[in-house]
Amino acid sequence: MRPIHSLRDLKELIQAGFESNEESLEAFGKTYSAQLKAYLIESNTSAADSISSPLGSWKNIDPAGWYSNLDAESPNTLFLDSTRDRVWILYSLLDATESDFIVDNWIKNTNNLDRCWLSRGHLSHWEKLNGWNRRGIGLRFSDGLSPDESSGSFSLKAWHGANRYVEGLDEILQMAQDRFAIYSMRFQKRSGGAITISAEWYSDGKVTINRATDVDEVLISIAEMANRYADSLKEATKLRNNTLAAFEIDFSHNIDLDAFSSTVARGRGEMNLWLVEFEAEPDFRRFKGVDLHTWDRVLLDVGPDFVYLTIPGEGCVNGAPRLAVVQGEDNSGKASIYHDGVELFA
Repeated sequence: MRPIHSLRDLKELIQAGFESNEESLEAFGKTYSAQLKAYLIESNTSAADSISSPLGSWKNIDPAGWYSNLDAESPNTLFLDSTRDRVWILYSLLDATESDFIVDNWIKNTNNLDRCWLSRGHLSHWEKLNGWNRRGIGLRFSDGLSPDESSGSFSLKAWHGANRYVEGLDEILQMAQDRFAIYSMRFQKRSGGAITISAEWYSDGKVTINRATDVDEVLISIAEMANRYADSLKEATKLRNNTLAAFEIDFSHNIDLDAFSSTVARGRGEMNLWLVEFEAEPDFRRFKGVDLHTWDRVLLDVGPDFVYLTIPGEGCVNGAPRLAVVQGEDNSGKASIYHDGVELFA
């Protein structure tokens, strides 16, 4: 592989992968080149070159704010767009399993980095645009607070096209969506009868490009989601600063408060919060602690089917969508975030 020195080089590399997969699809019915993956990363530092690379080290490429990884075994497989203040995009040409593992460790072990946690409003964004159609959905409910003998998890991933082979399928999916968290959506964009983009977006800010014909169109679509999330962060921060009110997160399933307290007492979990309970009532729990993403103080009030999250001072508001997504998928179902009556991250 030739060295990558510029964004143009990167685009040519990605475009070659798209074309190779289209050719293999036509000839053999499946793809053989690694699919492009992108991860939206929330950052509380503006200096990307001060953050270590997930694989090897970073090398600047043209233009400013873009980086390629240097690694003895896998050079030019990770690329970082850090041109936005709060939301970066990490592109990967690695196999999905390897890529996910590397990115998970990078975020967990790097101060001031977090994922961008996409609400169902963000995930369904493409549904509202001309030329885009939903082609699948993933739902998840882990029942993570119930004991094993009584837990009842729900997981569904359904791909569908124009044809409906199961009568009443849409009604079933709608009922499930009203109760359970959405963790992925797949969309297709068509032009002139041909598929130009097939992409699956995930609630943890990842997108996999299953098929594509034009690299510029793909990069623009990923940047659009990054910009939408950055705008949501700005809106949430502005409201928090002006009103000092808590973020309210409403869920479709009741929360087992005793089990929640027990889980929190074990220490750091997927919510990435370190909390100590200091008030308990039969239908209410209150916690104080820190968000381990930035070590900012947080207060958490938990009720039967809601959470109030207070982030004092200059704390990072990305904790609100993280808590909504993780808690929703683990045990509390469909989640909506409000601040002083205004729905956020929608």
